[in-house]
Amino acid sequence: MNIHSAGIDVGGTKTLLCLVDEEGNILAQHKLETQLTRDPRLFFAWLFDELGQFCAANGGGLASLSGIGIGFPGVMNESTGILSSAPALNWPAIDIRPVIAAHYPGIIVLDNDVNMAALGEHAAGAAAGSEDFMMITVGTGIGGAMFLNGQLYRGAGFSAGEIGYLILEPEADLASADSENSEFGPFEMAVSGTGIGQKAADYLLEDSRFSLIRQIAGSGPVRAEHVFAAVAQEDAAAVQILNKSYDQMAVVIKNITITLDLHLIILGGGVVEKNAGYVQEIAGRVSRYTPRQPVIIRQAVLGNQAGAIGAAAAVRSRLAGK
Repeated sequence: MNIHSAGIDVGGTKTLLCLVDEEGNILAQHKLETQLTRDPRLFFAWLFDELGQFCAANGGGLASLSGIGIGFPGVMNESTGILSSAPALNWPAIDIRPVIAAHYPGIIVLDNDVNMAALGEHAAGAAAGSEDFMMITVGTGIGGAMFLNGQLYRGAGFSAGEIGYLILEPEADLASADSENSEFGPFEMAVSGTGIGQKAADYLLEDSRFSLIRQIAGSGPVRAEHVFAAVAQEDAAAVQILNKSYDQMAVVIKNITITLDLHLIILGGGVVEKNAGYVQEIAGRVSRYTPRQPVIIRQAVLGNQAGAIGAAAAVRSRLAGK
C-alpha cells in the first residue's frame, strides 16, 4: 500500500485516523475512542502509538509518512503551538509541538477541526473548485471556517470563523454570559443542537401548554432531536422554536455573505446531517433576505471524514509550499 500521509481528526469522544495516497484518496481509516487526559504528553503518547500500529497494519510505519495533519476541537495558535478554547481536551497552555516531535520528527500541520473540515470539503467535497466560501457546522455547538482567496483565513488570533460568539440580542446575551452554558457563545446557544434543546426545555418549564416534545423526550433531558421529531408531527411549539433558530441562522449567514461578498456557504455537522430539509429551510430564508445577491447553500458531503481528509490535504499543501 503506497501510503503518503496521515490525516487525524481529534474529537471529544471519537478520533478518526486516515491514511491517504499522494492524490488524497483514503487508503484506510480507523475510528477509536478518544483517550481524554489533562496531560497532552500522555495524549500524544497514546495517539502516536495507535497511529504507529495502524500504519504497521497497513504495510507502513510512522517514518514512512511524508507528513501528518491533525485537527483539534479548539483554537490552534500556529505561532505559539498552544491549543486554547478546547474544553473537551482542557490542556494547559503549553507548546504542544515539541511534545509531538518526540514521537514524529517529520512535517506536522496542526489546526482547528472545522478549518480542517473546510479543507476537506474544498479538496474533495461540496466546495471543490471554489476559492471563496464559508463552512458552518451545526452540532453540539457551532463551528465556522473561512476559505478566502484560495486559502484558509485564520485571523490575527487564529480564531476566525468562531461565529458561535456572535451577539444577537445584546441585553439577553450579556445577561446569560454567567449561565451554566457560558462556555457556549450567544449565537451557539440560539441555533446549535444544545441551544435548540435548551430552548425547548425552557419552553416546557415556563409554559403549561401541551407539546409533543415532552411526550417524545419522556422523562429524560430534552434534546434537539426531540424538537425535530415533534416538528415532523406538526407540533406548534416545536415549529415555533425551530423556525426562530432557522431565522437566526439565516440572518447571520446573510450578514456574513454581505460582509465578505461570499456566494457559497457549506453547512455540516450532526444537526444538519440528521435532519432532512435543514439546508433547504436555511437556503429559502437566506434567499428571501438577499434577493439581489444569490447565495448557494450546500450541505457538506464528506461527513465525519471531512476533518481527516482536510488534515491530509493540509500536509500536501505544506509539502507543495503553499
